Amino acid sequence: MIPKCLRARGSVRALSSALSLVVTVVTVGHTRVFQRAHCVIINMMQDIVRSWWSRSLVGVAVVVVLYVGRRKIMKLRKKRRQRKEWDSVGHNVVLLHQFQRGKFCPNLGPFALKVETFLRLAGIEYKVDTDSPFGPKGKCPWVTLNGEDLGDSEFILERLVSEFDVNLDSHLDPQKAAALEAVRVLADEHLFWCVITWRYWLDGCKTFLKSQSFSPFLRCAFPLFMKKGMKERARHHGIGKHSPEEIFHMCKKACRTLSLVLGEAPFFGGERPSTADCAIFGQLAQLKWNAPGSPYEGLVTGVCPNLSEYCDRMKDKIYPDWNLLLKPE
Repeated sequence: MIPKCLRARGSVRALSSALSLVVTVVTVGHTRVFQRAHCVIINMMQDIVRSWWSRSLVGVAVVVVLYVGRRKIMKLRKKRRQRKEWDSVGHNVVLLHQFQRGKFCPNLGPFALKVETFLRLAGIEYKVDTDSPFGPKGKCPWVTLNGEDLGDSEFILERLVSEFDVNLDSHLDPQKAAALEAVRVLADEHLFWCVITWRYWLDGCKTFLKSQSFSPFLRCAFPLFMKKGMKERARHHGIGKHSPEEIFHMCKKACRTLSLVLGEAPFFGGERPSTADCAIFGQLAQLKWNAPGSPYEGLVTGVCPNLSEYCDRMKDKIYPDWNLLLKPE
């Protein structure tokens, strides 16, 4: 018969008693009792291990819950603090959320530059936030206007037009406006993909990083996650199925088309910039200033010089403080 102390599951005292019993049995040579004691010890050890493992799992679970809970609380507090700051910019003041400034161009994102250019041309008061570049749609830029968050550059511009009753295209006839919308789509939906596919995947961010003032850590980490992510996005889009030479050819063809549309005019809108100019400038600026020393930069500075001159005119007209906006090393 097994003593009560041995039937107490998970008890260290029971385990000690069982061990003592084994020693005694070995000494007197009772094999049956030894085997029974051996089974008791094995069961006790298994119970102790299970008990320890259960307590460990509970402990780990508690730590994880506390950590996740703390992170959520901190995130919620940060959002509340940010929301308070965003809402305090003033009535009818646009808060533009975008990437940090670059060495040669005010923004590494063409769509952020597009929105900022529109705000300046339309004379709309705005402020810039670079702490939260990604908005409700997970895209950059986005804006906060009178407590409301708006995403996607085209929808943002449409809302600004109606909210502030501005019209940068009043000097255009309907046919010209429609033609410029087609040119805008060429820049935003075609040229854009050629440039970012080369920038982040084919070139591995090497040329692009020369135009940015990133921290040492970000300089190392940025290419690692951007190259793989961009490769996947480009393949899903379709452009990534082409060779590097073919993608460059597509980009060159798009630039030549834009060059022919512009011709000798100072702006795509004619004598003064239009809404389409904001988008086209945002895209061409990436080639002009954020692709230093590359064949892609040469598309606007060499192959299509009127596009380079156009970029300079837009910069001088809309960004007299251009150099002040830059972020050198």
